[in-house]
Amino acid sequence: MSRRALITGAGGFVGTRLARHLETQGWEVVRSGFPAVDGMLPCDFQDEIAVRALVADAGPLTHVFHLAAIAFVPDAERDPVRAMDVNLNGTIRLCSALRALAAPPRLVFISSAEIYGPPVDLPVTEAHPINPANTYAISKAAADYYCANLSRARALDIVRMRPFNHAGPGQADSYVLSSFARQIAEIEAGLREPILSTGNLEAARDFLHVDDVLRAYEAAALRGAPGDVFNVCSSRPQPIQFALNQLLAMSGATIEVRQDPARMRPSDVPESYGSVAQLTAATGWRPEIAFEKLLADLLAYWRAALATRPVK
Repeated sequence: MSRRALITGAGGFVGTRLARHLETQGWEVVRSGFPAVDGMLPCDFQDEIAVRALVADAGPLTHVFHLAAIAFVPDAERDPVRAMDVNLNGTIRLCSALRALAAPPRLVFISSAEIYGPPVDLPVTEAHPINPANTYAISKAAADYYCANLSRARALDIVRMRPFNHAGPGQADSYVLSSFARQIAEIEAGLREPILSTGNLEAARDFLHVDDVLRAYEAAALRGAPGDVFNVCSSRPQPIQFALNQLLAMSGATIEVRQDPARMRPSDVPESYGSVAQLTAATGWRPEIAFEKLLADLLAYWRAALATRPVK
């Protein structure tokens, strides 16, 4: 069989771009979303019957990229029961349905670097203690552990991915870099007063362009070994203040920066970044897109988006 993948969460920021990326690389792609749009197969991962139907309707597969999740941390905090049911139990339901197949495909489970919690050592490696500090991270850590257990038992071929922060065109403005870029684009367009609201600018985080992340997922799917777990990161901390300064320098507008108390996190970790050595050694993958290109792409996206649709 040629490479044929099911992508869950295919309507999301990463899932949409992953589907396009894989197709350009010669994959046949089956998309699933909830709600389902544009010919996607529908699947509510809170419904075991729906998950089994999805796996049956997808047909023969070589790979499954499992991105479907309650992925925004505040959403998980507001409804922890739903977050646990989708992120943990939904993963268990999917694994169960795949194990029932005569020829189960490889599962690429998208975990999160959030499961590490506040870093004990830097850079954060895959051996770092698991110490999740919010509901989303707890749900992902539990699902990650479950997948690891199935791998050890050789019950299913699973590769686990632990992405750090990533951004790019199409990302919601609830995330920091996209928020900055949208606010700047709105100010340039005269849609808001020239004041940019920020949270903590002192923190430093490990950011990747989403297109580098897509390549990492594909590389691990093809060249990782069963049971492998990989950080997906740049291995370089980028101060939030530096990112903001770079974006402001890309704009000709005069903009005042104001910290918004509502955006501040008192317990924010000062610095976090990961080690990508394990993924590079196993697959040859390494990040290729410069941080400045990520910022420029975000700003260009929001400028174009605001020019073609009304701001909500």
